[in-house]
Amino acid sequence: MPPHKSENTLRRGTACLSCRKRKLKCDGTRPVCRQCTKMNRGHTCEYDDKQRKSRTQLLKEQLSQLERRLHELESKSKSSSSSPAPPSPPFQYDFESFGLEAFNDAPVASSSKYSLVNATSSSDTSPSPTPSGSRLANQSALFHPGDKYWLPSESSRPSSASNSVLGAPSQVDPRVSLSPRARRYLLDVFMNHRHQCWFYASMDRFLNSSLNQEPHPALINAMYLLACHFAHMPFYSEMIPAFFVQTQHEINAALDTSDRLADIVQASSLLAIYLYMNNRVVEGYRHTFSAVRLAIGLGLHQISTSNTIAKVYPRQTPLIPIAPPRDARELSDRIFAFWQVFMIDRCWSVANGLPLALPDKNTPQCRILTRWPSALGHWPDDGFQPPIQSFFDGLDTLGASEQFMPALKAKAAALYELTSRSKTFGSDPNDWAYCFAEAAVQRFSSTIPSLTFDRDYFMVQTVIYTSFVHLQRHVLFDGRALKAGNSIVQLILQLRDADWQYLDPIISVCWFTVAEMFICAIMSAKVDAFAGDVSNIVSVCTSGLDVLSHALTTYGAYCPLSGDLALKVELARG
Repeated sequence: MPPHKSENTLRRGTACLSCRKRKLKCDGTRPVCRQCTKMNRGHTCEYDDKQRKSRTQLLKEQLSQLERRLHELESKSKSSSSSPAPPSPPFQYDFESFGLEAFNDAPVASSSKYSLVNATSSSDTSPSPTPSGSRLANQSALFHPGDKYWLPSESSRPSSASNSVLGAPSQVDPRVSLSPRARRYLLDVFMNHRHQCWFYASMDRFLNSSLNQEPHPALINAMYLLACHFAHMPFYSEMIPAFFVQTQHEINAALDTSDRLADIVQASSLLAIYLYMNNRVVEGYRHTFSAVRLAIGLGLHQISTSNTIAKVYPRQTPLIPIAPPRDARELSDRIFAFWQVFMIDRCWSVANGLPLALPDKNTPQCRILTRWPSALGHWPDDGFQPPIQSFFDGLDTLGASEQFMPALKAKAAALYELTSRSKTFGSDPNDWAYCFAEAAVQRFSSTIPSLTFDRDYFMVQTVIYTSFVHLQRHVLFDGRALKAGNSIVQLILQLRDADWQYLDPIISVCWFTVAEMFICAIMSAKVDAFAGDVSNIVSVCTSGLDVLSHALTTYGAYCPLSGDLALKVELARG
C-alpha cells in the first residue's frame, strides 16, 4: 500500500513567500524551510500568516486608504477660520441610497512598478502654477491680449494667498474682476485647447448669451481655470488658485441644489484633467470618481438614439432625476459629457494603477448603452449590441475616415484600458483574453490612416501603439513591442515647435510607458538575458530613449506631469 502523502501536502497559501515567488515546493518548516536552507536563502524565508482577504475586501481597504489620505490633505489645507467643519467633498451623494452600490466592486487596474506617482505626491494642496512667461511667440493676436483685451489693474487682481484654501470659496467670483474682453479671451484660449481636455460639447451657449440655456458657473469657472493654465501668461497664472477654489465651491453648491447636474459632470471632468496634468493624482482621481458616479446616477451611460438596441437592452430608469434634453444639441452635449469622463477614467485610472470608477460589467445597471459621439444631427444606427462590446467584437463597420474624432479617441481609450490588463492575462498567443485584445487593437489600427501629422490623430496613434506595447511588454525581443515603441518615436520626430502646447496630457504617460520598455530591453541585453547579437536592439532603444527623454522634458514646459516623468526616466537610465 503506497504511503499516505497528505501529511506532506501544505494547505494553499501556507508556503513561504520565497518559495511561492519562485514556484518551488515548500515543506513549510519554520523558521526556515528546507528549500531556502538548501539554496542559502534563509534570510528571505518569510511566512505570510495573515488571513487571506477577498478581492472585495482588498478593494474596500484600498479605497479606505485613499479616503484617509484625502482627509489628511483636507486637514492640512483647513483654514484658520472659526468654522470647525472640514471642506465639503466635491461629490456629496450617498450612492447606496441611489442604488449605485452595484458599481462599488470595481476591478482594480493593473499597478505598475513604475507607477507614475505615489499618493504623497499630492500633499501640496495649492494649485500648481503654470510656467510663467509667454511661450506663444508665433501665435496670432488671439493669444496676445495687448490692447485688444483689457487687463485689470494690479489692485483688482485676486490674491492667491487669500484663496489658497481648497475648501473655502473665494470672497468674490474671480470672473467679476475680468472685463468682457478678457472673458472672451479666456474662452478663445479654451476653445483652442479643449481637445486636450476631451471637451467636445457645443460652445454656442458659452458664446451666445441670448440662448436660454445658460451653463452652470462651475463649468464656466472650470473652463477659465484651464484657459489660465494654457495661456502661459503671468497675470492669468496668478488667477489659477482663485478659479480652482471657486470651481469646487460652485460644484458643491450645485450638488446641494441639484442644479444643471450634467454641467457638473463636465466641470468635475475638467478639474480632474487639470489635476492629472499637474501630477496631483489623488485629487484628480477623486474628481474623476465623482464625475463618473454622477454621470451614472443621471443615466448618461445609457443614452440611445435608436429603438433597435433599446428593445434588446432596456434602459434603466435614472437614479437621479433629470429633465429630458430640450433639443438635439443638449442631447449631443450629454453624450459628449459621458464619453469625456469615460476617457478620463479609462486612461488616467490605468496610468496611475487605480481602480476604474466605472467598472466593466455587463449588468443592467452598469452596461454602457450610450452611442459613440458623432456630429450633431448625424445618428447612424446603434446596432443590436452595446457600443463597446460591438467595437471589441469587430462589428463596428465604420472606418476611421468615416468616424468622428471624439469617437476615435474614446475607442482608443477603451483599447488602452483593455490591453493594460495584459499583466493579468499574460502574453500567451494561445490565451483567449490575449487573442481577443490583440485582435481588437489590430482591427482598429488598420482603420487609422497614415497622415503626415495631425494633432488629434497624433493622440489616437500614440495610444494605439502604446496598447501594442501593453500586449507585448512580456516578450521584449520578439520585435513587435520594440516596433510599436519606435513608431511612437517616429511620431515625436514629426512635432514642430508650435505643436507641443496642443498635445493631449495622456501622451506623456504613453511616452513614459515606451521609455520603461526601452530601459528594460537595454538592461536585459546587458545581463545576457537574450541569446544572440542584440547590439542593434540596444542601439535602437538608446536612440529612442534620447528622443523620449527630450520629448518629456520639452512637453514639461506645458504639462508639469511630463517634466516629472522626464526626471524618472533620467534616474532610471542612471
